[in-house]
Amino acid sequence: MTVTERVAYVRGLFEGLEINVDKKEGRLFKEIIALLEDMALSITDLEEENEALQGVLDAMIEDLYDDDDSYDEEEITADGMGYDPDNELFEVVCPSCGEEIFIDEATLEQGNISCPACGEELEFDMSSLEEDEPAFSDIPDDEEDLEEDLPDDFPEVEFDAVDEPVEEDEDEEDEDNDDD
Repeated sequence: MTVTERVAYVRGLFEGLEINVDKKEGRLFKEIIALLEDMALSITDLEEENEALQGVLDAMIEDLYDDDDSYDEEEITADGMGYDPDNELFEVVCPSCGEEIFIDEATLEQGNISCPACGEELEFDMSSLEEDEPAFSDIPDDEEDLEEDLPDDFPEVEFDAVDEPVEEDEDEEDEDNDDD
């Protein structure tokens, strides 16, 4: 039974009791029933609008998944992110809640994100990492450049070249085992 049907039933009961609407009690019941009818109509309208909006939302979701052909073809990880071998991910742990968050380099370069679990603002300072990492132009091309970069008091070590590997004499191994 819908809300409007229930209000119609209550109105029928009221009219069946033949209560005098000229008295105070009769006027009160009449106004309460009128209020119930208005509320029932509003509720019915809201239910119809909700159904219409739900239909629109379902259609939008269906269109979204139908238009995204690559969604079915991508490898989806446990957290719902597609795997991209060209995009390196970095693991960040939220200091507040301990949530493990995986972010890409572009997000890391932005400097901050909000933790999806607790909403804590996480900031990244990349300046110290950029100073520590040598650029490819800083790497010497040959040995002469390497020697120029060494400090003056760096000890010089020379190694003798060995043409053949040294093999132990089988007789020496047997003698070592006999001593035991």
